[in-house]
Amino acid sequence: MSPTRPSADTHPDNRWAVTHAHARAVLVSVVAGLGALLAQRPDILLMGAPLAMIALWSVLTRPATVPSTRLVVTDSRLQEGQWGRAVVGVETASNTELVSTSLARGPNMETFPKHGARLHLLTDEDRERPELHLFTRIKAGRWGVRRVGPGLVGATSPWGAFRWGPVPLDDLRIRVLPDPATFNTGAPAPHPLGLVGLHRSRFPGDGSEFNTIRPFQWGDRLKRIHWARSLRTNELHVTSSYADQDTHVAIIVDAHYDLGVSDAAEGLSSTLDYSVRAAAAIAEHFLHQGDRVSLQVLSARTPLHLPPGSGRRQSRRLLDALSQVQAHPQEEIDPRRLRRGLGPGALVVMISAMVAPGPLAQAALLSRSGLQVVVIDSLVDDVQPPGERDDIARLGWRIRLMERDAEVRRVRGEGVPVVPWRGPGSLDQVLRMLSRHRQGAGR
Repeated sequence: MSPTRPSADTHPDNRWAVTHAHARAVLVSVVAGLGALLAQRPDILLMGAPLAMIALWSVLTRPATVPSTRLVVTDSRLQEGQWGRAVVGVETASNTELVSTSLARGPNMETFPKHGARLHLLTDEDRERPELHLFTRIKAGRWGVRRVGPGLVGATSPWGAFRWGPVPLDDLRIRVLPDPATFNTGAPAPHPLGLVGLHRSRFPGDGSEFNTIRPFQWGDRLKRIHWARSLRTNELHVTSSYADQDTHVAIIVDAHYDLGVSDAAEGLSSTLDYSVRAAAAIAEHFLHQGDRVSLQVLSARTPLHLPPGSGRRQSRRLLDALSQVQAHPQEEIDPRRLRRGLGPGALVVMISAMVAPGPLAQAALLSRSGLQVVVIDSLVDDVQPPGERDDIARLGWRIRLMERDAEVRRVRGEGVPVVPWRGPGSLDQVLRMLSRHRQGAGR
């Protein structure tokens, strides 16, 4: 069991203590006075007089109160690569000259300055404020719950005679959301159903895509009057449009395993990094179009299920859910849980490294039930394989990759597209194929 760290109020350094500089000044002054007295040398007394005056002035200006401190962050939620600020608040005590802080870096966190150290020489304007704020910039390199701190804070009196601290500051936890990179697919979703989104319907209605020009009817909006046609025919005509529709996009994230190394400083990403960021990018794209998006996470540690929704609120809920994902294998996948809330016309996007056969088998079952299913492969080329220094592990990994290729071929043979994740635009070709298949079936 690790020892318990004392709080700032009970810490032994939470007081104004004599520094070595002040002790040396007092000692030199006393020695100079005794030497001048014993040797009958006034010049020795004059040599020690400046240090004696400094020591006396330091005692008279010793701070009388111990300042209180706190550590806060300006944003409790950050996105990957976004800079935030950690603020150390120090109560302004009388006769304080210099305040210093130091903030430790947690895993996958960066600070500016690099070592999180700040020095601030107090001015007359600072002493008039009730609290002094020292800022340290922080940046998270990976999604998840990240640690800011712990930190240390200290102060000195004039001439460096007395010091306070350093006293500890407890660390804080912030939630880092995955970065939803711009997903630039222009392909429509294959099954628009509800009258909410931006996909064109086959039926006339209130939308944004032009259909035809027809005579005015009671109930038509005045802004839709086509004045050129109306003036030529001496009869009011209006423009009609196709109804805008939406679709239900169900995102399933396979978080059974996390392969590779995740190191933001080195630019390395694991399969779970790619899976979470791909899910965030795809969800952001379809939510921006007005579609309904749901989320399921296959993990024994974080079995998340987010019902379908749309809008900015759903985007925030989905990013919050993705930031909590932790890899852990499941013994068995319940197909009824995967089918929960998936009605006819839903588009299922499964994101998986496909190192376990279970998710691929479930994707094939969903496809057989009549749903459109797309599988995104998050095991990209730059993911470092496990056990790269062990010959037996490398051999086992090559065998598993051969089995994986055979499983992918079988799934593709059943009509399920498998697309490697190559950043924004990875699904563009597949969604166009599904849309053409949908239109062909409708004829």
